[in-house]
Amino acid sequence: MKKIFLIAIAFATFTSCKKSLTEEPKSFLSPDQFFKSDPDAIQGVNGVYFWLVGTYPNRLFQQELWQTLDENCDVIRVPHPGPLNITAGSPGNAPVMYSAFYKGIYAANLVIDKVSKSPAISAATKTRVLGEAKFLRSLFYYYLTGLFGDAVLYTESNYAGIDQSKTFPRSPVADIRKQMIADLTEAAAGLPATYTSSDNGRASSGAALALLTKVYLWTKDYQKAEETAMKIKTSGTYILLPDYASVFSADNEFNRESIFEIDFQTDLLNSYQHAFYSPNNTVGAAPFVSKPWYRSYVPYHSFANSFNPKDKRKASLIATGYNGASFRPDITNKVDVWFGPKWWRLDAGERNSGLDIYLLRYADVLLMLAEAANENGHTAVAEAALNEVRKRAGLDDATGLSQEQFRNEIYQERAWELVGEGHRRLDLIRWGKYPQAAVTASATEEPELSASYKPYYVLLPIPATEVAKNPALGQNTGY
Repeated sequence: MKKIFLIAIAFATFTSCKKSLTEEPKSFLSPDQFFKSDPDAIQGVNGVYFWLVGTYPNRLFQQELWQTLDENCDVIRVPHPGPLNITAGSPGNAPVMYSAFYKGIYAANLVIDKVSKSPAISAATKTRVLGEAKFLRSLFYYYLTGLFGDAVLYTESNYAGIDQSKTFPRSPVADIRKQMIADLTEAAAGLPATYTSSDNGRASSGAALALLTKVYLWTKDYQKAEETAMKIKTSGTYILLPDYASVFSADNEFNRESIFEIDFQTDLLNSYQHAFYSPNNTVGAAPFVSKPWYRSYVPYHSFANSFNPKDKRKASLIATGYNGASFRPDITNKVDVWFGPKWWRLDAGERNSGLDIYLLRYADVLLMLAEAANENGHTAVAEAALNEVRKRAGLDDATGLSQEQFRNEIYQERAWELVGEGHRRLDLIRWGKYPQAAVTASATEEPELSASYKPYYVLLPIPATEVAKNPALGQNTGY
C-alpha cells in the first residue's frame, strides 16, 4: 500500500538515497526547478510529513515529543527518576524538539510558497496540498507554542531569508494562534473528508477541524470550539468504535475513530513506544520474560486506582498479569502495576514495531465538545457528548453536575480515555494545572521528583544554543 510512502516518498525528491528512512532529506534539486507538476507538489508535501517523525538528532514522534507530552504529569511514572533540574544549558529533550519543529515549519512554508505560485499545478491538487501544508504548519506550531510559549513566526512570506531570520524575535503566542486559526480554517475548507487507503495518514478536513478546536480551547473561545467540534460530530465521518480495545488493535489501524495518526511500519519506519510502556522480563511471565523492553513507564497508583470498577477501558490500560499468570512485583522500584495492552505489540522487537501513534481521534473531539459546551452553559450538549464516551466505557451517564463538577469530570475523563496519546501535559498547561498536578501525583511515590518541580516548568527553556545564535529570542521566565 502506498501509505508506507507517506513520509518516505519525500526521499525520491529530496535525496538520492531513495529507500532510506533514517536520513534527513537533503536537497539535490533547487526548489525553483521543482514544483512543476502535481506529482512534484504531492512529493513536496510528503517531505513536510517526514518531520512529524524526523530523524536523529531531530526526532519528534519517534521518541522525544511523545515522551515530553506525557512524562512528568499526573498519570505516568518513571520509577526513581530523581529530581528534575531543567535549565537552558541542560534542557533535556528541548533542543531536539525545538530544532525539529522549525525544520517542519520551514518545509511547510517552502511548499506553501512554491505550490501557491506554480501555474503548472492543477487547481485541485494545489488546494489539497496547500491545505495539508497549512495543517502541518499549524500542528508544528501547536506543539511548539504549547511547550515553549512565544515563538518566531515564520510564514511563506519570511521563511527564506536565513541570515535575517537569525535576528527575528519571538512573536506572542496570541499572534501565532491567529495564524493557526486562519490556516486551519482554510485547510478545513479545502481538504477532503476522507482518502482512499493508499493515502491513509494524510490530513483531512476533520483533522483540520479537530486541531482548530484545540486552538480555540487554548484561546478560551468556547463558542467557536463548540461550533467547530460539532461540525465534526454532525459530519458523520467518524464514530466511536463499540469496543475501546479495538481502537488500538494492530489490524485495525486507520479505523473510523481515527482522525489523524502516524503510520509506523515494522522494518520500514519503526516505532518503539511499546517498549517504554510494556512490562519487561523482570515480571517473570511469558512472553515478557524473553523481551528486552525498557519498562520505562508505569502508572501512578493514584491513576491505576482511580477507575470505576465498571470501566471497560481499564483492562486495556492497566495490567497486573497476562494470560492467567500474575506479574512479579519489582520491589526495588516499587512497581506492582503496569501499563496494559493498548500499547503492547507482543510480536515486535525492542525498537521495531508498527505501533501507530494517534494524534487526533473522535473520542478526543467528543470530550472537547463536552468541555466547550459546559463552559458555554449548554448543559444538554455537554452531557450528551461526555456520556457518549462514558457509555462506550461501560459507565453510567454523568448527570446533574454543576459546571465546576463537570470540569473536574472532564479532567478525569481525558486521563482515562486518552492516556499515553500525547494530550496530558498540554491539557494540564491549558487548564492552569501544570506543574501542580504533577507535584501532587508524585508526592508519595517519587518525593524527590515532586519536590523538584518549579512553577516556571510550565514552559520548557529555549535551548541556550539557540539563544546564543539569536539573542533576540530571549528566554522563558525562570531559566
